[in-house]
Amino acid sequence: MIGFFIDDNAEDRIRIARLLEQKELPINGSFEPVDPIKLRDAILAEKPDLVALDFRLDDEDLAENNYKGGALAQIFREALLETPALDFPIVLVSTEENIKQIYSIDKTSHDLFDQKYMKGQLRDRVYRATCHREILSLAKGYKRIAAALEAGSGVGNLLSLDDDELEIVPLHGFATDLRNCNSVTHVAARMLLRQLIERAGPLLSDKEVAARLGIATERAQLERTMAYMFDAGFGYEGVFGDGWPRIWRHRLEAWAKDLLKEPLTSLSGAERANRLTEAIGLQLQPAVSKWTNSSDELFAFACTTCREPTERRNSLSLYDKYLLPYSEKKRICFDCFIRGEMERFPQLAVDEGDIEVAEDIREGRITR
Repeated sequence: MIGFFIDDNAEDRIRIARLLEQKELPINGSFEPVDPIKLRDAILAEKPDLVALDFRLDDEDLAENNYKGGALAQIFREALLETPALDFPIVLVSTEENIKQIYSIDKTSHDLFDQKYMKGQLRDRVYRATCHREILSLAKGYKRIAAALEAGSGVGNLLSLDDDELEIVPLHGFATDLRNCNSVTHVAARMLLRQLIERAGPLLSDKEVAARLGIATERAQLERTMAYMFDAGFGYEGVFGDGWPRIWRHRLEAWAKDLLKEPLTSLSGAERANRLTEAIGLQLQPAVSKWTNSSDELFAFACTTCREPTERRNSLSLYDKYLLPYSEKKRICFDCFIRGEMERFPQLAVDEGDIEVAEDIREGRITR
């Protein structure tokens, strides 16, 4: 496999390409942003498995770099519509300033990139390892999607579920969306990432698993817990599962109900942690509510902003323009709301049904 990184800054092209590359996916940083059609043809001739772009391709004083990363990504996407087998992931790798101040405003380019990464954070070993895992998963996943679409495979193949289990997973509408992709690899990839991988619903991330189990999100505890879940066969093994570890919610809930003889959400965090510790042999520390400072809460989901286990009674519903039948509604804990955490996420807004509750919190009529 081979990937490419394109940047108008020659020093950054080499430096970032070296930080992005790994044994299975070397990254070529030799292409500068020349005329976009010429650049497109030169890159496509190499049959790339992944392309990474800086967003500001027009910073340096070059002859033909009068365009941004979104425009180049669009040119790549259009060129591959009729050759889905050659399609490849496109990721944004730019400065935090460019991503927040320019890319975030340019809504038209958001669907063109599979993921975005911060240049400055690539120096951090943990962040870089996550980036490596995800971009390699994207490169492999695109090939798997293209093969499945060409073979006419359905949802079960992409998600690694047999027909019997597929019938019990709440995925109403997903198969229809997949058919509507018209066999375009990057459209199917975006749907899998945005609708299943990145949202709580049939699949749960480690923080969402912690919320379900009512346990603290301390890293070592989360890693032990996720390892147990995968060993028990609850893990997602479908497309992009190697890049974004997820647990099937229906498997987790069926196991817990069989083990505890009652639904997880009927027990407080302290009760869940204690009973699971006794049942599976892992020493689990319970979650603590950020609002009440207590573990005797009915934790149900991870807060959208802080990602900590959060209880419904001490949280606000968020407006969700793209809520799907199988997705969980986003919520924010009272603590994050009162501390103004939503200001860091300008795309979030309190749902109309909870506006009065939000006002009560602001005015101090609802207290800790």
